[in-house]
Amino acid sequence: MQRLKIVSRVRSLTRDFTNSIFRETDIVDFINEAIDRFRQVIPQLKDIEYLLTTTSEPSMIPEQYQHLLAVYAAARCFSQDERHYQAVTLMNEFEVKLEEMKSLIESGQIVIVDPTTGEAIEDEYVMDYVDLKPYWGRPIVDDEGVF
Repeated sequence: MQRLKIVSRVRSLTRDFTNSIFRETDIVDFINEAIDRFRQVIPQLKDIEYLLTTTSEPSMIPEQYQHLLAVYAAARCFSQDERHYQAVTLMNEFEVKLEEMKSLIESGQIVIVDPTTGEAIEDEYVMDYVDLKPYWGRPIVDDEGVF
């Protein structure tokens, strides 16, 4: 979805059909702020680029989740206009769907592909943990099944 379409979708969500309530520069800033949020939550999207031109696309974000950029931007517009109920409702939708996308990526149902190489991007973060088995041995089960 091109940035022009995302801005149009923000205008639709905010009911700004005359383009007179919210400035386009603010909407574009909020869209790029949403990209920062994607980078923050999903490590595989750390290299996603801002949408600087009207024809640029968020190609690393799966197509079914690209509308979240418009949802986030609309929430920020409502917040700017002090319509807090609408802002919170849309921001909650954004966060829930972003978390859903993250869990689908972690489970392997969605694969993030690098647009330049065409290869899948893997999470570089390796969970570090301490194995207590050498210290405590195997768990002992008593009669009641408690470890």
